[in-house]
Parts: sequence; structure tokens; C-alpha cells
Amino acid sequence: MTTRLGLLILGLLFTSPSILAQNNCPAGFDYVGSLSLTGSYGAAEEKKEIELPAGATIDTSYQQTSIRARGGNRKAQSNLRAEDIPGGLHISPSGTTSLDKGWAVSNPELKQVGSRQRFGMKLYCTTGGGSYENMGGCEVEVEVCYKPKK
Repeated sequence: MTTRLGLLILGLLFTSPSILAQNNCPAGFDYVGSLSLTGSYGAAEEKKEIELPAGATIDTSYQQTSIRARGGNRKAQSNLRAEDIPGGLHISPSGTTSLDKGWAVSNPELKQVGSRQRFGMKLYCTTGGGSYENMGGCEVEVEVCYKPKK
């Protein structure tokens, strides 16, 4: 019995950070998941996509009003505006900025693929330049939430 209780406690401790990470959605929104990209040297750029849950209906009357679409190194550029994000979706981008690193997100798109909706966007990160370029990689992550239609 003590072993089971110990395993249960360990399981809760290891899963709680992932549960807490999903709390960045505004009240009334459902968490879809996150898009992420890691670069190891120089720059990384790739379009990433995530499927919304089966049967998800989006309240498109919601429009995100502000967005931080880049951070860190000036090589990381974005022209993304909050009004470019599809209605009903809320995104929270972040990334590494230490040691002259940078990140940026752009080109959000919501599309229908078969019976499911898929959200995607371009992710970019850079390790910077000069003497810091060899000091670890870069990362960019975007948490994706949607407002369900009631």
C-alpha cells in the first residue's frame, strides 16, 4: 500500500508542471497544445501545425487584441499583428532571448483538413552571433487556445 501511495505522489509531482503550463489560456478558453521549434546553431525556421480537438466549434466573435510576436536578437523579425490571428484563437508566444538569442512568429493560419481544423504558423529562432553563438541553442514556443462556441 505504501508503494502505491509513493508512486501516486511521484506521478502527481511529475505531471503537475505540464498541468500548470496549460493555464495560460484566458478564462473561457480551451487549451489546444503548443507549437515549438528548437535550433542548435545559427537560425531555425519552420512552419508548425496542430490539430484542434475533434468536433471543436470556435466562437469567431473573439479577436485577440495584443500580441508579442518577437523577442531578443534583432535578426528575429515579425510583422504579425493581433488582428492577423484567426478569430476565436488566442496564442501566447515566447522564446529564448539570453546571450543575444531571439525568436519570432508569423503567418498564422487556420484551415480545414478533412473533418478537423488545423492551426499553423511560422516559427523562427536564432542563436545570435559572435562569441555567444556556440553557447546553447534557441527555442520558440506558442501556446494555442480557442474559445468554444456555446
